[in-house]
Amino acid sequence: MSSRRVEHFVRGAQMTAEIAVNEFADIVTEAVRARKEARGLKAAIHDTARLLGLTERRVRACIYREIRSVTAGEWLRVRARFAAHLEAEQRRHIAEAELLSARLDALKKEAA
Repeated sequence: MSSRRVEHFVRGAQMTAEIAVNEFADIVTEAVRARKEARGLKAAIHDTARLLGLTERRVRACIYREIRSVTAGEWLRVRARFAAHLEAEQRRHIAEAELLSARLDALKKEAA
């Protein structure tokens, strides 16, 4: 390989790694943001760390964009845990919508 091709390959690998780090930080930050309003930042960081299997320091590094690298295994594990979390949230919201619908139907029947 010529030095120009090697340089292009290395730059491409760095861009890919940078994208992975940014996506990782985005996932962690989104998880914190979802909990922050209800519980406060400190509790949100703690909850997110437990949810995603990270340390609180690692979560803070993601929030403040101090994270420099992420292993493929860590990235995949966090994505899988976050996806499972989103699926659980989706089921919860569907159940809440069904409950609201049933309550609304009951109120309509009482009024009729």
